[in-house]
Amino acid sequence: MSTDFHDWDLPSLPTPGPGFPAGIRRAMPVWGLTSQQPELRLSLCRILAGQPNPDCLAAAQGMLAWAFQENPFDAATAAFLESLQDAHPFLPPRTAALLRLTRAATASPPDDIHFDELRAGGDTELILRYLELAARDKAQALSRLAPAFATLCRLPDANAAASLLAGFAPNLPPALFARLAAELACLRRPPEDALPLLMALDRETWGLYATVAASHCLSRLGERDKARDACLAARSRLPQHVNLTLRAYELSLPHTTPPVPEPNEAAVCLYSMNKAELLRECLTHLATTDLGGSLVAVLDNGSNDHTPEVLAAVAPLFPEGRFVSVRLPVNIGAPGARNWLLALPEVAACRNVAFLDDDAFPEADWLSRLLEKAREVPDAGAIGCAIVDTDAPNDHQSADFNLFPPEMGAQSLPETNERLFVCEPCRGAPDISLFAYTRPCLSVSGCCHLLPRPALDAVGGFDIGYNPTQFDDLDRDIRCFLANHPALYTGAVRVGHKQGSSLALAKTQAQVAHIVGNKIKLEYTVSDPDADRLCRENLQGLMRDLDKKDAALASG
Repeated sequence: MSTDFHDWDLPSLPTPGPGFPAGIRRAMPVWGLTSQQPELRLSLCRILAGQPNPDCLAAAQGMLAWAFQENPFDAATAAFLESLQDAHPFLPPRTAALLRLTRAATASPPDDIHFDELRAGGDTELILRYLELAARDKAQALSRLAPAFATLCRLPDANAAASLLAGFAPNLPPALFARLAAELACLRRPPEDALPLLMALDRETWGLYATVAASHCLSRLGERDKARDACLAARSRLPQHVNLTLRAYELSLPHTTPPVPEPNEAAVCLYSMNKAELLRECLTHLATTDLGGSLVAVLDNGSNDHTPEVLAAVAPLFPEGRFVSVRLPVNIGAPGARNWLLALPEVAACRNVAFLDDDAFPEADWLSRLLEKAREVPDAGAIGCAIVDTDAPNDHQSADFNLFPPEMGAQSLPETNERLFVCEPCRGAPDISLFAYTRPCLSVSGCCHLLPRPALDAVGGFDIGYNPTQFDDLDRDIRCFLANHPALYTGAVRVGHKQGSSLALAKTQAQVAHIVGNKIKLEYTVSDPDADRLCRENLQGLMRDLDKKDAALASG
């Protein structure tokens, strides 16, 4: 099997002229946020397609072609792409035929389909039974699979998922079944198993997806040069795609192995309340990572379970003198716990402080790679990484956070002057390395982030007004940004997060009210001039970074 992408024959797509990217970025600075947030991407494509400019139309057509290949069952994308295809035909005939087929399947599901309710119920046995029966429905197999395919890919048993998908094969077009089987393999199988399926896909219809996913697989296999070539091949057809540019640039950099942390270079800090066994699992895993001479400091935030016994049991896993724990009689909240840890003399003596959630599971070299970025960007306010699910297929929870312009946001409470609307580009997105880039940003996830001492000295710690939790990280990152210490995101570092964010998990009215209340607090700590400055300079910073990387790739 050849994986030489220099001669990779991708289908022709409408491509904007060489002056388009710079022009669109000046006219639409939100373009620099991401090309992978479906709603934003579709909104921008609608704007572009309505312009009397062939470059704008070509850019929209290319992005929509990619969106369809990435997710053939995205109903909103398929509907707009079909309307654009009718007005300005550009897709190859086989692709247009499959588009019409999947569009019809998503537009008119059978009357008895209530799969969203079934999925929300979380009963795996019922989901399995539904899929078994759906595969036998010759007339409506595709309509039944469309809303269920993402769930099928995330079933606990990957072999069962593959078997269920195979049951649909007789009732699906072979090219579509091959595409779906390749995605399932990419998400759930070792990369060496997925790669042949991707390379065998019909390039005319699925070439962009095959190339991007192959780049991801090759990167996982350590074939960095081939991964770069594949990414560049896809980018040659989609020069307007922000994430492809960022990822191609990342792959073009020399791959280095940073040294393990020196004594006093970093302290790793965690706090926990009443999650003794989860904390044990987290600390046991942490002890297997390359901490070097780092200190590990843990605060028991008022637990009344057996957390003290767990801390005593795991202490011998760390070198002598490199593990400290503090027990508080009451819960002082997340910002208070972080400030307490920052004030410990052993932590204060370190040049960097890494905060890690008590349900986070980082890669072996996570700390040395974050410290490498701290040395490269000494004025960073915080350095964060990609946060992904711990369960297969390790979907994204968060990447870099940036701001929408205020006019693009939806007010939570009409009575407030809400101006800070955060773009979360990847929640729930499958990992195919399109967020594995490095760039400055407004904020990073508090699940795992490194705070360099200069930024700590400049703005201090966390505001306890956000007790017990939520938005204290964003508040601190905003203060750093305004003090000329913007955050830095490095998505090549991935940290597994078991439980997800408290924002995403909020269920009760009280939990939601607390989160909304803290958001209002955040809004009123930022003046109107500072809010304008945050949005303007954040977007400008993204565009400068994108232009620099675009130019570097163009120069070879």
